[in-house]
Amino acid sequence: MMSEAVSFYHSLSQREESCGSYPIRKIFQQFYSEYLDSHTVTEVQHQTACCIADCKTGALGYNISFCKECGHVSIHACACNNRSCPNCQTPLEKKWVLARNSELIEGIAYYHLIFTVPFELENLIHANQKLLYSLFFQCASNTVLTLCKDPKYMGATPGIVSVLHSWGQQLNQHSHLHLMVSGGGLTSCGQFKETRHKGFIVPVRVMGKMFRGKFMDSLRKMWESGELRFKGGCQDLRNHFYWKDFVNLLEKKQWLPFVKETFNGNGNAIEYLARYAYRTAISNSRIVSVNDKTVSFRYTDYKDQSRKKIKTVAGTEFIRLFLQHVLPKGFNRVRFSGFLTNCQKTKKLKQIHCLKNTVYKGNPVKDLSTAELMMLMYHKDICHCSKCNGEMIRLPRGIPLTIKN
Repeated sequence: MMSEAVSFYHSLSQREESCGSYPIRKIFQQFYSEYLDSHTVTEVQHQTACCIADCKTGALGYNISFCKECGHVSIHACACNNRSCPNCQTPLEKKWVLARNSELIEGIAYYHLIFTVPFELENLIHANQKLLYSLFFQCASNTVLTLCKDPKYMGATPGIVSVLHSWGQQLNQHSHLHLMVSGGGLTSCGQFKETRHKGFIVPVRVMGKMFRGKFMDSLRKMWESGELRFKGGCQDLRNHFYWKDFVNLLEKKQWLPFVKETFNGNGNAIEYLARYAYRTAISNSRIVSVNDKTVSFRYTDYKDQSRKKIKTVAGTEFIRLFLQHVLPKGFNRVRFSGFLTNCQKTKKLKQIHCLKNTVYKGNPVKDLSTAELMMLMYHKDICHCSKCNGEMIRLPRGIPLTIKN
């Protein structure tokens, strides 16, 4: 028993001291207190910062299990599972991929669309995140659905998965949506119909013009009804004359989405989109160095022939850049529309599979236990000992443990 206890506490101390694999965690542990001295944060930003700093350190507790046959102890510090934490997104991504793969329709094309807004809108969007990000989703999906229902293009309602990104490679504000759109959909008569044009789903200029019109029309109504908040770099827009000039500027610009037939049937459609659905503002792998004052990270400069470069900023500035991309509480940055709308997804998918004489197998990860998920995703049996294959007994999860001197 004594040797087991020594081994147990030695294992705990090793885990608490090892931070090398998670440089972003180290950044928040090192600079967040200093950042709070000169910056105001929202409740959700503060919660995110604390989660990242405590993730997999033991501060959130441990998952502990022991083998009743040989006494082997398995210890894993609990992850925070915060959606903005880059340290614990991989299991969630794998689970999401398995769920979404069951919603693909075999034999049809899938299209990757990217909707962006002019950079002049970024300050206003940041001041009204929940309102304008929701408008972004609504206008993009409505544009695609409206045009796809046109017999010139598809004459049917496709399935759409939309993912919001608010950042650029340098952690700057760059709001855009990634959409995966099926190349076929359900007609008003209940038949399945594929797009008439291979290689593109809808002409980008047509789509861009409609998207701009829908967005700007709603934006004007929001200003007139007093729904918009003005702070930071957009305070001047309270003034009617500044607002009118601002709107005229935006309406003169071309809002051109990017459209590409990236996917083919079941190929890598969901795996590709999952990188956007569960990618945080920056990953640990892009952090080059962290010292007492600064943080250096890699980025791709798309304006300079996609060259790889390194940017160095103060530690507190890195935290500011990162936290500006933390979404409001309860806001979903992955949304479904068309025949994939949550309230009718299962019904519509069964209908499509019936029309195509294929079998709908349903969500393979729904209602699975943690042990079953680990076996499915990682082929790892957490119910049996890795040493002797004996039965593992799990202690209650989430009990913080400390080492007493």
